Amino acid sequence: MKRRALAAATLAAALAAMPTAPVQAQALSSGDYAQCTVYDREGRSRGFDSVCLERKRAQIARFQSQQRAYSPPVAFNPGSVSCPLWANGGRGFSYTEYSDGSTPPFAAAFDSVTNGRPCMPSPNIQLGGVP
Repeated sequence: MKRRALAAATLAAALAAMPTAPVQAQALSSGDYAQCTVYDREGRSRGFDSVCLERKRAQIARFQSQQRAYSPPVAFNPGSVSCPLWANGGRGFSYTEYSDGSTPPFAAAFDSVTNGRPCMPSPNIQLGGVP
């Protein structure tokens, strides 16, 4: 009886000391299992390759950590100014340089090559047309 209690206590302590992986990192799809299936010579399924499954779990965990580090693009501000027609036909310039020699810390369309302000490019090319 004491032996069972000791074994149960040892097992509980071992399980408590094991690092737990995130639950989402354990979620494999049926396609992952299909790729990791091991077959015998007659073509019968014999189980899954544990190394392959661990590699898939590591890929999912790496992808999820990259997703957390990703910052989505800044949303369009409806109050933004459209690029004027004289700024590259309404499409804006892809860069600007300020009079102190610095450049803006973000990528955008600008209304001027020097001391430009960010603007929203117009996708329509406005041509003069033929009379």
